[in-house]
Amino acid sequence: MLILQNDLMGDLLSLSEVIDMVEKAMIAYEKQEVIVPLRMHIEKGKNTMICMPAWGDRYFANKLVNVFPANRDKNLPVNIGALVLNDAETGEALALMNASKITALRTGALGAIGIKYLTPADTSSFGLIGCGVMGIHLAALTCRVRKISTIHYLHRSDSGAARLTAFMQTYFPEVAIVPSYSAEELLSKTNAVIAATPSPTPVLPNDSSLLKGKCFISIGSFKPSMQELPDEVFRLAGKLFMDSEYARVEPGDCINPVKKGILKETDLLTLGKLITKEASVDVHQTTAYKSAGMAVYDLFVAQAMYERALQSNKGTQVAF
Repeated sequence: MLILQNDLMGDLLSLSEVIDMVEKAMIAYEKQEVIVPLRMHIEKGKNTMICMPAWGDRYFANKLVNVFPANRDKNLPVNIGALVLNDAETGEALALMNASKITALRTGALGAIGIKYLTPADTSSFGLIGCGVMGIHLAALTCRVRKISTIHYLHRSDSGAARLTAFMQTYFPEVAIVPSYSAEELLSKTNAVIAATPSPTPVLPNDSSLLKGKCFISIGSFKPSMQELPDEVFRLAGKLFMDSEYARVEPGDCINPVKKGILKETDLLTLGKLITKEASVDVHQTTAYKSAGMAVYDLFVAQAMYERALQSNKGTQVAF
């Protein structure tokens, strides 16, 4: 079995390659070329363990990811766990990987793909709410799909600001990192906003005059009790794109607009349908996208990392 550690995994694929693999996974999901069961959640207090299997053509994988919100106060990832990659023909365990890095990279790619398909091509800035591990990866990968000159982030702590600045310095040192001290200020500076928080209540004001004509992407919410985007976003957009059909029943950002009658079930569409041109959207109007995550994205990124590691003789082989 090949062991791939966190630091090594970040160097195996370029940001563009990660985005490409996640987009291919979206297409495979639309074409029903993969088996992706509904993931299992086990909760104890504020902590959650999630079991996420997916079966593809040559490989299958199971990611066990743990979401421990208090980790942010311990200088640890909120999302932490492991992924096992297996041979789809023999069932042999091929690799053990750090799930935190795969989750961060593919989540960043999911947000970036949302920007790619739901904003005008000349978009040069975006707002970021949440500067944790997921947030900083979202920032970097989004800069790979648009020529971004400025990232406006909602300043919540000096440590979060320092984390974002240092990470972006590694990948895109030319991009300006500018703080906003309120959601209203953030909205006044940009037409695209990415939220990466576990907030139970919307992180933006429910004011149509501030929200109209912008793109909104929710990444952080993953339970019915969580909703990052205000109701007015869904009312203005008239439809909500999702990264999977499973998102309909998991985060509040998908459940609540339908429950309240703001959107109908038919107004919720997978983003993959934009990629395959089964759906269309006017990117100059208000757009909204909810990414809840799905195991097939982990699988596609993991298999690409595994094959690259073998080609470059990276990682540690152990008897299993």
